[in-house]
Amino acid sequence: MKSLKPIFIITVLSIFIAMFFLACKPKPGTWVNEKIPAENQAKFRELNTELLKVLKANDPKTLENIMSKELLETPGKNRLIELCSIRMREGKNVLLDEYYIVHPTPEEISLKTFKYDINSYTLSYVPLTQERYMALFTVKYGVDKWLLTAVYNKYKYGWKVAELELEPYTIDGKTSPELCKQAQAEYDKGYLINAMNLMDLSRKCLMPNSIWRYDELDEMDAFYGKLLTEADTKFPFPIVIRQLPTQPSIFKIFNQDKGDGNYPMIYYISKVSLKNEAAVKAEHEAMKKVIGETMPGINKNNKYVYYTVFNEEPNWKKKKIPHLEIIDEY
Repeated sequence: MKSLKPIFIITVLSIFIAMFFLACKPKPGTWVNEKIPAENQAKFRELNTELLKVLKANDPKTLENIMSKELLETPGKNRLIELCSIRMREGKNVLLDEYYIVHPTPEEISLKTFKYDINSYTLSYVPLTQERYMALFTVKYGVDKWLLTAVYNKYKYGWKVAELELEPYTIDGKTSPELCKQAQAEYDKGYLINAMNLMDLSRKCLMPNSIWRYDELDEMDAFYGKLLTEADTKFPFPIVIRQLPTQPSIFKIFNQDKGDGNYPMIYYISKVSLKNEAAVKAEHEAMKKVIGETMPGINKNNKYVYYTVFNEEPNWKKKKIPHLEIIDEY
């Protein structure tokens, strides 16, 4: 029997080696939460445990051991770690969702959430490595929740944290779409100011991370644009309370975070001298009775409405600005 020629042997070996490495490569796909293979999930949970431990301890040096080279060079990372530590000390963090992805190509990928409700979302990004793992944690801070996003990439030197983000996820216990839904309900009642305030809160937690897009974003944007147009028409500043002889004028309305929730804050100018506090408060009592006529709904569905009274347009460059604060409870 003749021996195999060297060129034939080399060809067969090359094919065998190629098949071996192809077999060892992970199969492209996306696995979410409990669908993540157990052996992978165990490794990821170890990474998460270590990450959360050092973040809570505000320990940048130890964290550097599990960071990618690119993240290590990112400016402001120490400040982000400090903020994570502050938020995480206040309350428990809960794993919201986790994703394990083996990318078929280096092209942009979009992952639609497996949820089918008002909070459904899509994550879109350009992969830098073939394998990626993403863990999304809610971190309770006061009455609100923040979203801690940890992205791990698998490099030649192992699994490393490639991205970290901490952004608002809920405000007053509601996500951005839930706040939008509440704003729509206020709008349907004719309470335009309430709707605007709620939509302002909704916009603040619209992007819990930089690759997140709520599936209802287009509808939310359209509604917000509609509110802005109507508000500019119906409530041009200053808003003068013409029912009162002193005609106080409102020049700013916004949400004020008071720790236990967000409430309307109204800035207005009174012709009554702030030096006569009793007279200012008497004017405000009269204003309180008619404020709902000028701005329907402002005295409804708000536990508190905060006011700051000035005698003239404030110069914000000054350290001390004469004013009087008043709180109405409903």
